[in-house]
Amino acid sequence: MKQFAIIFLFVVSTLYSEPDKTDVNHMIVMLDGETLTCFVDSITNDKVFFHREESSEIESIRLKKVYYIYNDFDRVFYYSWSFGENIRRMKNRKGWIHMIAGDTIYFTNIEFNDDMVKPEIFATINPTTSRFIPLLEVEKVITDYTILHYSIERGFFYSFYTFLISATVDVRLKWDDSRRLSPQVWDQYNDLLPMASIVGLDKNGVTFESVSFLIPISVLTSMIYDLWKNKHEFYFTPVYEDKKFGRNMYVFSLGHITYGYTKKIIRKMENTKLGGKVIQWVRKKIK
Repeated sequence: MKQFAIIFLFVVSTLYSEPDKTDVNHMIVMLDGETLTCFVDSITNDKVFFHREESSEIESIRLKKVYYIYNDFDRVFYYSWSFGENIRRMKNRKGWIHMIAGDTIYFTNIEFNDDMVKPEIFATINPTTSRFIPLLEVEKVITDYTILHYSIERGFFYSFYTFLISATVDVRLKWDDSRRLSPQVWDQYNDLLPMASIVGLDKNGVTFESVSFLIPISVLTSMIYDLWKNKHEFYFTPVYEDKKFGRNMYVFSLGHITYGYTKKIIRKMENTKLGGKVIQWVRKKIK
């Protein structure tokens, strides 16, 4: 009789339950803050496949457009490289945390736990007070302007690498088969160097003045651009699903782009018979 009663209750609860109350919704947050509520079916190397609540048709979005994905239980099960990079850049800085509820919290230091499944912020409020804050309850974090050291680095290296690439191209255009390699290369890169008598450089290179003039301009331009774009503001959770972030959260990185394309090429090679064997052999050698 007891077993019959349990079965009866299970059948009744199943028949009268609301499916939309038991299904777990997923929120796909784009890099600009646009949020899509759906049911995620699968995630591949390049795309996330999902269907909307009112439709069974499978749709897809390229992962390069996605900032992160979480569910009703505030569990993050995918986050982009830009998401992780933004978190890394915020660490150990001062600033303000703006909560979705409307509160603003000043902090003197900020850390993030390594568990991105249920991410939390550890904020130091003052020398005697600290607290954990669920990341998905945070609208945005505004850091102080020490974050601009990334702008300085970017401005310097982009301009300096431009000079190096230009010198390399110039070597190729002016190549003389009758001369050895090292003197020709030295003639071009020597033009970029300042006077240093201790190593035999008795005068500034002919393009050194351009380097010393354009690099500061590039750095200053990079800083102004990042200030204009509010790069010290880091958004996480939109206040409303139809409200976008104050800025796009994509982080541009030539290194990361190159790494991504390299992975794609390796995957394509692995799908071929010969390429798969070669890559497998290389991996064994590396181990």
